[in-house]
Amino acid sequence: MAPLVWLVTGATSGIGKAVIQEIVSRGDKVIATGRNVESRLASLKSPTLALLELDITAPQSTLDSTIQTAWSIFGHIDILLNNAGTSAMCTAEETSESLLMSTFTTNLFAPLRLTQSILPLFRAQGSGILAYTSSSTAWAPLPFMSVYAASKAGLSSYVEALHAEIRPLGLKAVAFECGGFPTHLGQPREGAKPAEDAVQGSRIPEYLPLLGKVGGMFAANPELYMPGDLAKVGPSLVDVVKREGVAKGKSWAVRVALGSDGWEMARTKVKEMGEVLDSWKDVAATTDRDGHPGGTTKEYLEMVSIIEKE
Repeated sequence: MAPLVWLVTGATSGIGKAVIQEIVSRGDKVIATGRNVESRLASLKSPTLALLELDITAPQSTLDSTIQTAWSIFGHIDILLNNAGTSAMCTAEETSESLLMSTFTTNLFAPLRLTQSILPLFRAQGSGILAYTSSSTAWAPLPFMSVYAASKAGLSSYVEALHAEIRPLGLKAVAFECGGFPTHLGQPREGAKPAEDAVQGSRIPEYLPLLGKVGGMFAANPELYMPGDLAKVGPSLVDVVKREGVAKGKSWAVRVALGSDGWEMARTKVKEMGEVLDSWKDVAATTDRDGHPGGTTKEYLEMVSIIEKE
């Protein structure tokens, strides 16, 4: 099989760096992107690993141009991995406009814009995979991580609908909902200016007891809440995209948990939501108009299902 070509955002550290190293080890080619990528990844540059400067928060026109440049490096692209992300712990009440917009721009709007940039090329090619690094907080948002969790929940929902749209075109999409990994996620992206009015934690006394409890969990035993191993995330993620190794023989999944903690968070939330829905079913039906049979149609449910029926 001919080598596949990957474009990876946020490739200069953490999950992104682990993935690009795994890609090259499999014999594929990768275009690693990020801020100051030439200086940060210079030692990895090779005939199969190209470096390309990319600020994912740039305007759509700049992203379009950068995608065209990336496409020309190896002649095409097979997989776009939208990996770059940012987070901060802050109360919902004290979240500044700048922190709100920077979080959503990096975690949600930028991946959507890059998707729009590359989709015309994937359509013309007749193949392509769009992968996204989401988060287990899309299922289980922590207190004081509301903005980050909302951006990732939005991303996972987007990927569900996107996959349904592009599957008839021969394209695929997948969101990797990652649990805890020892990365620099909570730190500002290199080159990004921190918001002057951003509050880390809280200045409001009423929030401090719960904030201390949340922070204390991680401070007491951080490894307990971050079971992920960066040396293992690359192989598993690439396996899922290529349907090799641990993913061989499995049908395509639109949302994939990475990390046993991420899996347990999602599984617990699904169980709890089932219990809540069952308990409140009679209330839901009170707003139906008279004469309606209730519920929705089989056609609608099949349209929104995340389980592919071959």
